[in-house]
Amino acid sequence: MFAARPVQAVESTSRPWSGSDLAGIQEDEMPLHFKSFRTRLLVLFLGLLAIVQIAAFLIVNTATTNSARRQIDSALVTTAESFRELLKERTGSLLVAARLLSGDFAFKKAYSTHEHETILSALNNHRHRIGADMMFLVGMDEVTIADTLHPDQHGNAFPYSDLITTAEENEYGEAATVQLVDGRPVQMVVVPLLTPTPDAWICVGFNIDNRMAQGLKEISNSEISFVARTNRGRWMSAASTLPEQDIPDLKTALERNVWQANASTIFSQSGEHYVSLVVPLEKSANQVLAVLQRSLDLALAPSRQLSLVLAGLFALGIFLSALAAIAIARRVTQPVLTLVKGAHRVRDGDFEHPVAINQQDELGELANSFNTMMTGLAERDRVRDLLGKVVSMEIADELLSKDIELGGEEREVTILFSDVRNFTKMCENRSPQEVLSILNAYLTRVSSVIESQGGVVDKFIGDAVMSLFGAPLSHADDASRALRTATGMCAALKALNREFREQGKPELSIGIGINTAVVVAGNMGSQTRLNYTVIGDGVNLASRLEGLTKYYGVPVVVSADTRSAAPEFLYRELDLVCVKGKTAPVTIYQPVVCDPGEESETIAEIEEHHLCLRFYRDRNWDAAIEGFTALAGKHPEDHLYQLYLKRLEQLRASPPPADWEGVFTFSEK
Repeated sequence: MFAARPVQAVESTSRPWSGSDLAGIQEDEMPLHFKSFRTRLLVLFLGLLAIVQIAAFLIVNTATTNSARRQIDSALVTTAESFRELLKERTGSLLVAARLLSGDFAFKKAYSTHEHETILSALNNHRHRIGADMMFLVGMDEVTIADTLHPDQHGNAFPYSDLITTAEENEYGEAATVQLVDGRPVQMVVVPLLTPTPDAWICVGFNIDNRMAQGLKEISNSEISFVARTNRGRWMSAASTLPEQDIPDLKTALERNVWQANASTIFSQSGEHYVSLVVPLEKSANQVLAVLQRSLDLALAPSRQLSLVLAGLFALGIFLSALAAIAIARRVTQPVLTLVKGAHRVRDGDFEHPVAINQQDELGELANSFNTMMTGLAERDRVRDLLGKVVSMEIADELLSKDIELGGEEREVTILFSDVRNFTKMCENRSPQEVLSILNAYLTRVSSVIESQGGVVDKFIGDAVMSLFGAPLSHADDASRALRTATGMCAALKALNREFREQGKPELSIGIGINTAVVVAGNMGSQTRLNYTVIGDGVNLASRLEGLTKYYGVPVVVSADTRSAAPEFLYRELDLVCVKGKTAPVTIYQPVVCDPGEESETIAEIEEHHLCLRFYRDRNWDAAIEGFTALAGKHPEDHLYQLYLKRLEQLRASPPPADWEGVFTFSEK
């Protein structure tokens, strides 16, 4: 094969070789020519090396910077989510506390006295109990009745009337917001005081302060700042975990409006770069922001040290490469001259004198290849002469130039995957010879079952087996053959396990996945090595189904297409799933084999199971739980019923979205 192309130029020893590019080179010109060649080679090599190293340096530096930025962005988004959840929880706590006070009999009694000191004392008592920072009692005319923050001030107009307006528009008379109180951001809620009709408004507030910021920093490892826009349009810092010298730069960056809400950007503060995420507080009457930050310089410090090391290594590499290139170029000239002389001999039809280059490098390999080519050319001439005496020269050329054809065709195939469960654990503390003996005994049994049903063992993948039904030979009942094979494999394994027990060997268990699909079947591989197999999405699904046997605790899982192709079997529907790597859901089934005399009981169990599945997909959690509980009681060994009971408890506690269709998605194989 190596000599296939040169023979087009050398048809016989009587035909000259077309080597005009070398014919013009005279022996006395060789040294000057190759000195120039050596110089060009050296310059080219060093130039390419410098370009590659500089490009690699820039790529590594850019990649590390981008990676650090992505990691920080992800961490800041997580921090923002945690912050929103914290605010949400605090709002809920405030509302609960305010509602308790609204319905408290003792407070209503204190309120009925209409005495400021009595009401203020009751408010302070409740404020201390719930840990609030301030409480207000406001009349329906929006006049302050009592104010724990300013005990001496009452009878004045309530300064946060927009909060009262929002509560009045709410069907429950409640509202929540973030207000600036005495220049500080405060999370506030308002609920009506019912006596029994709304008679006043109860306002409760928690400060958004350094304690809150520090607590969030300890959770997220990010710098947290709370800032608010004043009436003059300037930003003021309410709380921050940043060093004091960084806070003015933060306010300056915000005032320049170089940011977008909920999008990360870079702020320069005291000569240090921070990746910053600006999160506006929801339901804020004033513009109050949470600024979440992480130091980009700190994250990049290790990569910058690495960059300095790489730069030094690159410089050293170029220097050493230059020395090596000079030595290599000197070693190139003489071998190339030798190869040129050999090429002249090949041009003249002399295949009997190989070139002699005793170097263990690429030129030595080239010389060996050149000599092999010469041998191939000589052999090719002999083959051509021999074939020319038997057949015509045209047929000889066809035989010598014929290529192996690769490719395949679409056809419907049923694919069966099987795998030994916990094989890796079984191999522990056993010699390789013992493991191999066990595996060979198992593979011999299951291969016999596959072949008895007309299937083809496509490949062994360690302890796994991939077999085909429908390729290369097809039958009308390939899907049924695959299912009979699965049943036969389980029976053969049961018999083999009895032998293993008697021999003191470990027992095996397997999982089987079966899918029927249109795939491409044919020769896959290279020109020198082929493998008849099938490829396509249906093959991947069969492999995924085999993996699901562990999750559902059943020996065999088949797809809906296989069930349709083999309707004579009894099936139990397992689930509607999205396997890893696919977006479209598939219905999966377990083929059920009934013992003689138990057909009616098995069918009744399957029908009851399918009824529970309908309850499950109709969101009738209670009926589904009741049904699966009954099934689990009758069949405690069946893992599937326990699985659904666990899933139903989770769904009842946390109902799925409205568009849920009962699909269970797997994120792992």
